[in-house]
Amino acid sequence: MSAQFMMESEIAKRNQIKARSDKEFSNSPEEVTFVRLPEVKAVTGLSKSSLYALIRANNFPAPVRLGPRTVGWVRSEVKHWAAERVLASRSTVSHPGNKRMPQPALRETWTPSKKWA
Repeated sequence: MSAQFMMESEIAKRNQIKARSDKEFSNSPEEVTFVRLPEVKAVTGLSKSSLYALIRANNFPAPVRLGPRTVGWVRSEVKHWAAERVLASRSTVSHPGNKRMPQPALRETWTPSKKWA
């Protein structure tokens, strides 16, 4: 299988998911559903601090203010983000510059803190 075909295949998959998520996302008030932080954490598997770091970096949908001390995320936006992450992690085109290779464990030398007589 050529690299060009694999890239075209990935592009086609991404376009299918984008088209599907565009159909799901609607601006009509009847179809918007909000989810709170515990559900967003469960869907993404990320901690609160990781989610807010991604939001600051514009890599995750921002929450919508629902009240003076309440926010929620649009369910379809969170699902779309998750689908994009799956595609990115399953990409057949490897980018060796972006991957971190496992490093061998450092051997610790044991030195006693006190000498016993």
